[in-house]
Amino acid sequence: MNVLACDTATAVMHLALVRFEEDKPVFYETSATTLGNRHSELLIPRILELCGRCNIDLKDLDLLVCTSGPGSFTGLRIAMSTLKGISLATGKPLVSVPTLDVYQGCVNTYPGAVLATIDAKKQRFYAALFVDGQRKSEDLDLTAQQIEQLLSGYPSVLLTGADASLLAHKLSEPLQEKVLVDTHAGANLALVLAEMGRKQYLERGSDDVGKGPSYVRKSDAEIALQKIIHSLEVLHD
Repeated sequence: MNVLACDTATAVMHLALVRFEEDKPVFYETSATTLGNRHSELLIPRILELCGRCNIDLKDLDLLVCTSGPGSFTGLRIAMSTLKGISLATGKPLVSVPTLDVYQGCVNTYPGAVLATIDAKKQRFYAALFVDGQRKSEDLDLTAQQIEQLLSGYPSVLLTGADASLLAHKLSEPLQEKVLVDTHAGANLALVLAEMGRKQYLERGSDDVGKGPSYVRKSDAEIALQKIIHSLEVLHD
């Protein structure tokens, strides 16, 4: 099975092309590149370059995998819409995997509590808590202080994810002493995403054609629209 995996939920674009045989990756090429908000411009050329180097045509792919969120509102849409387009054009199945699950999957051998996190801007973080590989929370949108409350009952915690280091610096000194920061968070994210996506596809099939990104909170545009609608309703009353 040839699997193309892509993540653009953060400032780093992760790509992988993986060939599986007998449940094992026998060949893969991955990349992790910071492109300065040029994901939409460069994603398709990078996919075509990757396939070209590996002598694999898009029609030879067997599965497409992307992250479903949380993450950058625009970033999530870039990867998902691109792979949806390839899926529609080639008839290849598409699956999406929760972003924070993939970061946890990169450190799934770590025993104990793991907090996967991404900067949500506005002094907040998207986060999900895992213990011994099992999810213990839904995707959350929290301040650093709220995260401290979430982690207070654990003797030690591994912080992973795209912005683990940023979060660590915002925690109080007592909590900083009991957290370990994964300084290589997401280094193998694209490969892990391909593996998790393949497993999900074999167990549950492809995504529904109407499935979109998963957002933990409303975008600024949605919030602004709600304010306008509320103002118009007040004027009408």
